[in-house]
Amino acid sequence: MKTDNPLSLEFLQHYPVEAARVLEQVLAESVAALFNELSVERVAPVAAAMLPDRAATCLSIMQAALAAKLLSDMPVSPATRIYRLLPPDKQNELSSYWPEKIRNRMRRFMNFASVSAGDLMDPVITMLPSEISVAEAIRRIERLHHPVSCEIYIVDNAHHLLGLIELGKLMISNHHVRLRDIMSRKIQPISAHASAETALSHPAWATRRRLPVVERDNTLIGLLDYIRLQEITTE
Repeated sequence: MKTDNPLSLEFLQHYPVEAARVLEQVLAESVAALFNELSVERVAPVAAAMLPDRAATCLSIMQAALAAKLLSDMPVSPATRIYRLLPPDKQNELSSYWPEKIRNRMRRFMNFASVSAGDLMDPVITMLPSEISVAEAIRRIERLHHPVSCEIYIVDNAHHLLGLIELGKLMISNHHVRLRDIMSRKIQPISAHASAETALSHPAWATRRRLPVVERDNTLIGLLDYIRLQEITTE
């Protein structure tokens, strides 16, 4: 996409979700360069629609002042999901540009009750949009910068949890079918606001050692590890 191309600008403005799906497949350096050249008002809906890990990678290499402004102009829920995935030094750098009001707003959404599922979860999670094909999913996984677990979580355009697919099944599936058609809907997420004791009694631990953590609206925000949970509750 070129910033001087009216069609590209119209696409970004009127189809932010579709633009997000396209930009998720582009090198992060190129996306960051594009975002640096455009107005925050035009970019914010697109960045918010991107998968959090891809958006975080792009923001981490953007000009810091612009990245901070971009996060503060997003709805707070997607902004905090992206912010959690940034390195601590980058978080500190971006927050230094915010007035106290913005810092407090982010802090309220970032912080969960002590020893709750949200407090103990790992925000790094492999998620993919339900509408993409198996072939595209495999290409995306090959480009990831973090280890891929056996379970890949499938989300809608608002990042609500829809299902999961195991990596082995994905690799042998028909490359032309969409993830929504082959995913398993038998998921048992844990509320981010559940206490450690409540989370430990979840029946899905009988078959899984990591479970997805969701917000009240079923937005996927992380993974909870059984061993870590058990250690915390024992302590």
